[in-house]
Amino acid sequence: MEIEIESKPSYGMAVVTMNSGERMVAEAGAMVAMSKELHVETGFNGAGGGGLLGWLKAAVTALLRRMFAGESMFVNRFQANADGQQVMLAPDMVGDVENIPMSEGRVITVQATSFLAAGPKVVVEMVWGGFQMLFSGEGAFFLRCSGTGPLLINSYGAIEKVEVDGSYVVDTGHLVGFEGDLTWRLKKVGSWKSTLLSGEGLVMEFSGTGTVWLQTRNLKALVSWIIPQLPK
Repeated sequence: MEIEIESKPSYGMAVVTMNSGERMVAEAGAMVAMSKELHVETGFNGAGGGGLLGWLKAAVTALLRRMFAGESMFVNRFQANADGQQVMLAPDMVGDVENIPMSEGRVITVQATSFLAAGPKVVVEMVWGGFQMLFSGEGAFFLRCSGTGPLLINSYGAIEKVEVDGSYVVDTGHLVGFEGDLTWRLKKVGSWKSTLLSGEGLVMEFSGTGTVWLQTRNLKALVSWIIPQLPK
């Protein structure tokens, strides 16, 4: 499997070339175009199993992902029936796409809205971010990605990779993902006056050693700008 990222960073798109039998799992609606010899199967966004019980488990998991993490209830599974088959994948919003090669033992935690696609051996689990994340405005759940194969993440704006060694503060609306020996806590920018009037809101303070991926634009800020412009 070969993956090329085109049109970075403003209009990122992944061009995935697969040989016969290779597979890719992508968010519903991410497909831009594809080769003729690709088989597409749409299913619930969650592990289930065989039989009616497995179907119900997958449906409930997908519904929970939709309600609490903002993910799509469905995913598309692409499989190549011949060598050299391509599928082009892009996120809904303008922004960047990055391919992260996953290996055994590597764990990356991403915002639910930042997941675009992954290989079939990448395990994506919804994890609770804690009650404090309920106040962040970005959702209380993360996606923990592990396993082996390609992981495609997307952002609103360009993706910036920052190596952290010590302490680092990130606006909750600009976080894409993180990995390594990092802990974090939600905090105010300064005093309550600064938090309410500065426009920064709440931030995540990371401590330890690891990598943080950021997006250069904030979707919540875009929505706040658009709403006053709408006709009344």
